[in-house]
Amino acid sequence: MATYGLVKSFNIDNGELDGLRLKDCFVLGYELALIDNLVKLSDGFSRPVHVENRERVERSCHDASREFRLKWMEGDSSESWLWLEVRPADTTAAGASELSEDS
Repeated sequence: MATYGLVKSFNIDNGELDGLRLKDCFVLGYELALIDNLVKLSDGFSRPVHVENRERVERSCHDASREFRLKWMEGDSSESWLWLEVRPADTTAAGASELSEDS
């Protein structure tokens, strides 16, 4: 039988997910797991992420020492999405930094 356990804390001690449906929480967790895996690779990437995951995505990029940028998606009037751009890994970099954010 398979065993399951916590891979990474979702940091929800202060009710950050209150009011969200269970399926929405699942989607945010899946999205974060995907980002966590992508930042471990040396390639750069870009993709949309849910605004509710902003702090967790930032932490994931910082933990992996990856330079990144989060900006509002063009044409998204819902303000539910951000565009994440992660630069290719620099093996000489001392740590992660957030690139300037576009409004």
